[in-house]
Amino acid sequence: MALLVLMSLLAAACGGASESPTADQADTASQANGVDTNEADAIATTAPVTFEDEDGQPIPTADPCLFEKCDGEGPNGEAEEVSEWETIVLTVNEDVQVVPVFDAANGNNIVLEDYNAIDNIYTEYPLYGTTVFGNRLSLVVEEYDDSGAWAKVLMPVRPNGTTAWVQTGFFTENRTEYHITVDLSDNEVTLYDGDEVVLSQVSVAGRESRPTPVVRSYIDEKIPGNTQGPAYGDWVLSIAAFSEALGTFGGGGAMPKLALHGTDQPELMGQYVSSGCVRVPNEIVSKIADLVPVGTPVDIIA
Repeated sequence: MALLVLMSLLAAACGGASESPTADQADTASQANGVDTNEADAIATTAPVTFEDEDGQPIPTADPCLFEKCDGEGPNGEAEEVSEWETIVLTVNEDVQVVPVFDAANGNNIVLEDYNAIDNIYTEYPLYGTTVFGNRLSLVVEEYDDSGAWAKVLMPVRPNGTTAWVQTGFFTENRTEYHITVDLSDNEVTLYDGDEVVLSQVSVAGRESRPTPVVRSYIDEKIPGNTQGPAYGDWVLSIAAFSEALGTFGGGGAMPKLALHGTDQPELMGQYVSSGCVRVPNEIVSKIADLVPVGTPVDIIA
């Protein structure tokens, strides 16, 4: 299998109501990553970084008592309640250019790869601190190790659901109880705050030949729609997951990334006509963008 240099392009897989090139071109959001690959190779470390205080003692860089790892006690012995809806989000610090990735806590440094199963292509994918759209990288935590210095996180590569370990000292932690469900059976998007429904809206999802995949992921960045074209409406809420029916999208070898976004065709609500993305009216996507932070989970169910 070929191991290729990173094609630092992403495209929202959000084609229009027809298969025509014009519709697909109008529904493509591709940007180039501005980090030089040679520079990235020099910056990435090949061994774990240790964060220590002035006495040489390790500094816990995240609360190790999460997800019942400490029998409900916080780092100082106090009782700690963790909501079942709480999601922990790590946003890379401003001075970090490339995040080292590992196969386990205190494990081996690995080369992160994207696998295009349609074309059977592996592509090296350095985990840059700045995304292709110029935002800071955010990752959702699945678990911490006992020290809190390491986190297992979802990775923005294929196959969907890929995880790896990172060192939490490179990140700032935030939490949210917002979460979004996209129900493909009735083509409806629902935003929750904990167990409370904030809004629900009939949407547009992928057509039969380019279906929206069933996946658990999260919003990895928020992009003003006017920077991508009228087909995207007011906001593009990029999702850290990809079409499973397309190897590339929109030309140039771009990765077929999913998104929840607005539209210039609100009359299509309720139909299955996109290339995988989920569309809602502009006033709805604006409300969602105003409320939810990056890192908000997105559950696409059938």
